[in-house]
Amino acid sequence: MLRLTVLLSLTIALLFTQACAQNKTFVSSEGRFSIDLQEAPTEEKNAQLALRDAKKLWWRNERATFSVLFKHFVTEKAEDAEAVVATSADDYIGALPKAAEIVSKNKITLDGYPGFEVKSREKDGFTVINRYYQVEDRFYGVTVMWTAGPNDEYAIKTLESFKVLKAASVQ
Repeated sequence: MLRLTVLLSLTIALLFTQACAQNKTFVSSEGRFSIDLQEAPTEEKNAQLALRDAKKLWWRNERATFSVLFKHFVTEKAEDAEAVVATSADDYIGALPKAAEIVSKNKITLDGYPGFEVKSREKDGFTVINRYYQVEDRFYGVTVMWTAGPNDEYAIKTLESFKVLKAASVQ
């Protein structure tokens, strides 16, 4: 009986550990955001980002590629913030290759802050979702790219896990 109890306890512990490992949250205190990913990010460093005083972190695994760009950007009025995210969405659409298809372009919000989402499909089969948010003094560009099909749910679930942290929770 003792052996059965120990074996059962070890099995439950192993299953619990595997379940927890599949939902690892990355927290960026500098970027003031969190996202549920198992991988450690790589910071993309280039002159263009440095000139814009922005940072970009990206993750890649066998199912999808994710990135989060963040930049300190102060807007005085709510309509200015809405214009910033709408312009970012339009700039992305303008930079797409002609062969890409715009699937949707929608206003969205994140905790009441303005945002825009653009979903596109590339000629090579990739689906891309870009979300742009203006949250107080922070601009965010959140991107996921994947091959449509079996990874759809994973990519969307991970994208949906993006959260902006309040200043008190990152100190």
